Amino acid sequence: MKIRRLATLGAVATVTVAAAPTTALGATLAPLKPCYVSVPTSPPQLELINVAGSGFTPNSKVDISVDGRPSVNGAPVDGAGNLAAGAPAPFIAQRDKPFSVVATEQGNSASTATQASRVTALNVGIQPRKARPSSRVRFRGRGFTGSGPVYGHYRYKGKTRKTVTFKPSGPCGTFSQRKKQIPVNRPGTGQWTLQFDQQKRYARTPSSVFVRLTIIVTRTVRFSSLTPAPTPEFGFPAG
Repeated sequence: MKIRRLATLGAVATVTVAAAPTTALGATLAPLKPCYVSVPTSPPQLELINVAGSGFTPNSKVDISVDGRPSVNGAPVDGAGNLAAGAPAPFIAQRDKPFSVVATEQGNSASTATQASRVTALNVGIQPRKARPSSRVRFRGRGFTGSGPVYGHYRYKGKTRKTVTFKPSGPCGTFSQRKKQIPVNRPGTGQWTLQFDQQKRYARTPSSVFVRLTIIVTRTVRFSSLTPAPTPEFGFPAG
């Protein structure tokens, strides 16, 4: 998954957007992915949209806008009238929304093509935020658009103590399930880390997007509480 970092921060139903292109003078764009991911880090990390088109004037240049804002100026068209460019998905801090990509030939505004998709914020939340470790709580997440389940890796004192799975659905990879907050008998006190990703085996830098939360277990009140890390930890895989 390619990303582009931009300087700017911090998981219900979704609707799949039809992928029929709008064309003018033969210009078309290839269908986009159903949903792209916006990671609320600082600066935000935005999934790269591969913009592929055809039917433009050979050797012309094309301006690309994303979600109504200029994104790429003067992307080159090859001698066969084909366009191959990249543009970052729009930023969104929460939930998801539709957006469009518009490619317009410079000096020939009639040669324009459009495609639509959605963008979602990468996020995971737990409710209630304070509960007994054995209590069933609600896990909600979004932005896990890779194939397969979402994995929750419970880490304590440098070791993986338990891994659970969640089943994402819809184009933007959302889930909402009730599970024990910490599914371990007699969990140790102190700091636990719960990492959500789409990689079966735990890795500090997984090959998928990830969200990392901190849970503090205290013995005195026999409660655990969800506390976001001082700098919220979200991310795309490297590369």
